[in-house]
Amino acid sequence: MKKFKTAIIIIFTIILISTIFYFFPPKQLISQLPFFNRFYNNTTLEIVTQRGKAKVWINEKDYGETPVTVQDLPEGNYLVEMEKIAPEDTFYKKHSFNIELTKNTTARMDIEIGPEELLHGSILYYSPIKTSPNKGYLTVTSNTNNPKIYINGEFTNRASLTNIELEMGEQKIKVENDGYLGIELPVNIRENYQLNLKIYQLPIPISLEN
Repeated sequence: MKKFKTAIIIIFTIILISTIFYFFPPKQLISQLPFFNRFYNNTTLEIVTQRGKAKVWINEKDYGETPVTVQDLPEGNYLVEMEKIAPEDTFYKKHSFNIELTKNTTARMDIEIGPEELLHGSILYYSPIKTSPNKGYLTVTSNTNNPKIYINGEFTNRASLTNIELEMGEQKIKVENDGYLGIELPVNIRENYQLNLKIYQLPIPISLEN
């Protein structure tokens, strides 16, 4: 009888622990503990606009107007929404971006919102990946066809870059395309990380002369 009760208690305990871990993963539980949360909730998200301001929502929570810096975030996937602040009769839409945040990193969004679907700027964030010592990876994607990508002034001769191995430290990236405004920015390559860089280019306005 005693063995039977012990078996029942063990089975009940296993079911209880399994249920807790199902609804509250161990990483999520640990990240809520006062002492350990600083090791898990140490990700930063920066959102800026160079011209004008935009309203910002992160996972449907209102974070006010740009510039926005949110620190001590847990790693995970985030939905960022931005809407340019402008008179009601202008043609600006709310834009949505999905960003994956990795602990101990800083992600940055530098986005200008144009009329309708037009965007200009960059989004960068890191993903963990095994690299060689003092090396890191870079992936560049663009919203335009066949962009020209330069790394430290050297033309890569590729329309997009995927897992390009680079030295640690600051690298200068430039993206150009005929008929679009160019983008140039410094990025920081980190060991055991892949830097994901998303580029949005705005068409060059056409001026008509009589």
